[in-house]
Amino acid sequence: VIIDHVEEHTIQYVLDQGFWAGITLYPDSKSSPPRAVDMLEICGRERIWLNSACDWGVSDPLAVPKTAFEMRRRGHSTEFVDQVLYQNPVRFLSQCPKFRLPNT
Repeated sequence: VIIDHVEEHTIQYVLDQGFWAGITLYPDSKSSPPRAVDMLEICGRERIWLNSACDWGVSDPLAVPKTAFEMRRRGHSTEFVDQVLYQNPVRFLSQCPKFRLPNT
């Protein structure tokens, strides 16, 4: 189970209950890239998923790549970025027997 739209005051509770935490990146109404990286630095990178959308209000379709740049700017390794942006979603989605990566 993934609980989406976590913020600083809810992320640790969600993780402590054994759920995945989804950090939604919206510039005004949810999390910004710096806030998302702050949460990763405090809570770690296990069972955390980053996402964004362009469906309502002020949004930024480049929020996820901007968060990757923020991670690198702060000195996080490419492995760290890869885990958060690729490996974690693959791990979560792989719980479904029908999920397949292309060419696997």
